[in-house]
Amino acid sequence: MKIRNPKSEIRNNKFLNWLLVISLLVITAAGGLGCARTVTTLWTYGDQMMVEVTMKGTIATSANRYFLVLSLDPNYKIPLPSPNLDQEAPEFIEPGMVPQVGSPEAYYTKFFSTWSGYIVLDRNEYYLAKGPFVIDQAFTREVISILGETGDKITFSFRLQQMFGDLPDQTQIYFDFVSVPWPDGEEKIPADHLPSTNNYISNIAGSIFAMDDLEDPSLDPSLDIIKCRVEIQ
Repeated sequence: MKIRNPKSEIRNNKFLNWLLVISLLVITAAGGLGCARTVTTLWTYGDQMMVEVTMKGTIATSANRYFLVLSLDPNYKIPLPSPNLDQEAPEFIEPGMVPQVGSPEAYYTKFFSTWSGYIVLDRNEYYLAKGPFVIDQAFTREVISILGETGDKITFSFRLQQMFGDLPDQTQIYFDFVSVPWPDGEEKIPADHLPSTNNYISNIAGSIFAMDDLEDPSLDPSLDIIKCRVEIQ
């Protein structure tokens, strides 16, 4: 006659119960995986860039020009202020102008060909010029805004499509802001620009770029950039 062992049966029952629980968990997990869905983040893309630049002193549009250069190429180039002057093409001029120093070809090869376009504050008007810029080919300057009250701030906005056309999603827009003395018949050597040469912002709505720069006592206050804020709306 086989003798029953109650303790052994209890252990076996506990083992079977645990095995059942684990099996149910595995089945539940497998079912959950079968119903899993990929969650995609939906971004809203802006159609306008807002720009505000603060100078150390009151801007002087009769003596200077102020440029925002834009590009979709992270390797774009601009003429830089001293001590980083390009000796072959040191001036910050606009496409189509004849430089006092260097050949027009040098400016197009080094700089203009890498730009998507630029905004310039010339006298009391903001102009938008869209590239590509090719030597001996005309382009247009479009007035996008009028300078209001003169102070230490340069503020304007423009539609991204005016400059770039239709942009792909999550595009990085590269830019720099440059102040340039503008003497008649003389060299136009850039005075100041943003502290980095790698400034960029995404075209996702709500993106913000902001920077502060140290004052430069060697510069005229109307040329000394101390703050810049760019926002995509």
